Amino acid sequence: MKKRQSGFSAIEIMIVLAIGMILLAMVTPLVTTALNMYRLRGACRDYANLVQTARMRAVTDDKYYNVVNVVGLPAAGAMNAFINTGTTGTGGPVAAQTYVVGDPATAFNPAVIIQAPGGAPNTVNLYNQFLPGIAQGAVAINPNAWGPTFGPRGLPCQPTAATGGNCSYTSGGLPIAFETFTQNVLTGIWEAVTINPSGRVREWHYEVATNNWRPLD
Repeated sequence: MKKRQSGFSAIEIMIVLAIGMILLAMVTPLVTTALNMYRLRGACRDYANLVQTARMRAVTDDKYYNVVNVVGLPAAGAMNAFINTGTTGTGGPVAAQTYVVGDPATAFNPAVIIQAPGGAPNTVNLYNQFLPGIAQGAVAINPNAWGPTFGPRGLPCQPTAATGGNCSYTSGGLPIAFETFTQNVLTGIWEAVTINPSGRVREWHYEVATNNWRPLD
């Protein structure tokens, strides 16, 4: 008697492969979206941690420290943001905003960059949430060209001179706050880190569907 041979036909194998390819095509966009969101969220969190580090060091060292934002895509191997520890503080220059090895810093995934505030969506909504009840124009937002600066009290401040000097906790007589915007350039999704005049640091996510900012912490 001949033994019956068992196995899969070519048609059956092709059907299984076709189903697998369809499932892969369905899952890939979900994985890509989740990965891009993870990159953006991680960059925003790392930046918020860097800001908190600058604040704590300012209090501990009794100096003021700058967080320098590199807007747009940084040069290869460069940082997206860093704390300028060597050129800030009372008696030291603040004009030179150059990263020095050893400065606390963060480097994002290349898909995520810091964007200029002027291009961010619905900044009025963000302002009204992290500064509730405070009229527009009653707080100086981003008075420093380079990024957030903290004084020895742990509060946002603005250096009083291009080199040396102190760091004033007001700008033009107004309290100081900061907004920093990050964006995944592959998806266009935005997130932000805000610092109110009392020094509170918060992370935000922009909801496209509602055109509003949602707090993440």
